Amino acid sequence: MKSFLEKHHITPETRIIIACSGGADSMFLLSEILKIHPKENAVVAHFNHNLRWEESDRDEKFVQKFCEENELTFELWSAQISQIAKEKKLGIEEAARNERYNFLETIRKKHEAKYILTAHHLDDSIETFIFNLLRGTKLTGLSGINEKNGHILRPLLHIQKSKILEACEKEKIKYVIDSSNVEETIQRNFIRQRITPLFSEINPNYPKAIDQLMTYFGDIQKHLNESALTILKNDSFSVKDYETLPVFLQKELLRHLFSQMNS
Repeated sequence: MKSFLEKHHITPETRIIIACSGGADSMFLLSEILKIHPKENAVVAHFNHNLRWEESDRDEKFVQKFCEENELTFELWSAQISQIAKEKKLGIEEAARNERYNFLETIRKKHEAKYILTAHHLDDSIETFIFNLLRGTKLTGLSGINEKNGHILRPLLHIQKSKILEACEKEKIKYVIDSSNVEETIQRNFIRQRITPLFSEINPNYPKAIDQLMTYFGDIQKHLNESALTILKNDSFSVKDYETLPVFLQKELLRHLFSQMNS
């Protein structure tokens, strides 16, 4: 964790927001951060989605109590995600993600924090990779979850969930369990419970192998982005020059132009 913070120029004086659901992943992240970062410069943010009845309130109270006992600044927001999803005609997961990140960005600005840290781990990234692959993604969707996205940092992306649970047990880190994680009607849960276990039968070390593959795809995408930006540095290019480019790079160039026009 120390090397990760140093990589992103986070010093003891840097104010950061830690997104905390109360689950094993976020409680482990919070525990690791507090070992090396001053608690006066750490703000814990909890978003209550109100999707699991009493469980949602239990999670909220759990995180709030932890912050009170450890003298941590605590920020809370509660939203009726089911209602919001219906009003905006979005899926529950998309609506929850949008509202959660809007809340976190609001808290970041309020506290003038540099970054928001979330507890996404390697299993999450692999699930994203598989989900995108099955949906028919381009190269951009095959590098998993980004370690850094604007003000969002994800320190646990190369750590398996099993290792996090082992650390929680060893260090006696308390956490709550989200019962919705076993509902197979949620696509990510189906991938987690029915698909990735089959990978282990072929290669028990598949998480490391896929992690390396996603990093490789990420490096290729970075190279293509840099090549496209070099061509577009003057905001224009000739048709003749475009026609001399490899077809793959032509497509990336058009993707960049489309993205710029719709941003």
